[in-house]
Amino acid sequence: LPSVVVVPHLGASTVEAQDKAGVTIAEQVELALAGDFVPYAVNVSAGEVSNSVRPFMGLAELLGRFIGGLLDGQPADLEVVYHGELAGAGTKILTLCALRGLLSATGQEGVSFVNAPQLAADRGLAFTERSSREAPEYVSLITVRSDGHAVAGTLMTIGTRVETRIVAVDGHAVEIEPKSSMLVVHNDDRPGMIGLVGTALGAAGVSIESMAVGPDPRDHSALMVLSTVEPTPSEVIASLRATTGIQDIHLIALR
Repeated sequence: LPSVVVVPHLGASTVEAQDKAGVTIAEQVELALAGDFVPYAVNVSAGEVSNSVRPFMGLAELLGRFIGGLLDGQPADLEVVYHGELAGAGTKILTLCALRGLLSATGQEGVSFVNAPQLAADRGLAFTERSSREAPEYVSLITVRSDGHAVAGTLMTIGTRVETRIVAVDGHAVEIEPKSSMLVVHNDDRPGMIGLVGTALGAAGVSIESMAVGPDPRDHSALMVLSTVEPTPSEVIASLRATTGIQDIHLIALR
């Protein structure tokens, strides 16, 4: 065909394309060194991450860390349930985030998006995910379950800000912004329990930043979730755990 000229495709060899490739590689290396998610890593079994899913990555890892703090030993299982608009939205990366948080909270060091599945297999930790279109009260909700415990969270738009909220713990409805140091207290639902916990923390010099209370009329129990400015000393936790009316108490470290 004398009217056709065929030349090699050299688009990626232009100065501009090479500069862009170099910047992209540097950005990916920086993310990897910081332990963050690397979008184009070929050995992360998460598939493509959509813009609607990406904002929930931090929440999913936080929920994994939170439920890890509720466990008294090593986890045997992990189930992540996606409700509402997140259902069926390509959530494998969120399950990896929750798994990463759980493993880190239960003593595993050096957990990454690449090695988390293998570390779970080495521990005998089975992890699954499922979806439900139903999400009462919330557009999207993530519930993480492990060894009889459950924690749910969501993202809320408040004015121009998007904020993270814990909205349920072990079947008790609460609403609290997660902080680096938190306490979860299961107690009898009777007068004086909030004051008892507050007095003990105050005497130890621990400042309460916020608190949410979720009663459960089915068994006359209640649950307090508190965020504190300082971590609560172990001796204070032990003393509260031995107090009449306190069923259990756990320190949650989210950083």
